[in-house]
Amino acid sequence: MVQMYLAGVSVRRVEDITEALWGQRVSPSTVSELNQKIYATIEAWRQRPIEGEYAYVYLDGIWLKRSWGGEVRNIAILVAIGVRSDGYREILGVAEGMKRRPGGLADSSAT
Repeated sequence: MVQMYLAGVSVRRVEDITEALWGQRVSPSTVSELNQKIYATIEAWRQRPIEGEYAYVYLDGIWLKRSWGGEVRNIAILVAIGVRSDGYREILGVAEGMKRRPGGLADSSAT
């Protein structure tokens, strides 16, 4: 249910889907409570201290379309990935990045 909501599926549509799958509707308040819990968990992860040593760290990003309030916008999702000396990769952080500007990167320093 949380993935549906985070993907931009409306609360009403979540109710319809749960009824079709399980034969029982999930109330808007239940969807809201679940979202509050997952957002709290995500924020705690984002605020955690980063510990340990990494052989290297790299940053990557991807442009995604986000639907919010009936409006669709392009957003950049930036990801920091640490690689330990044993080769194990760990996601260190994720954040929404800069907004796309008409001039591209050349225009990104303008404020």
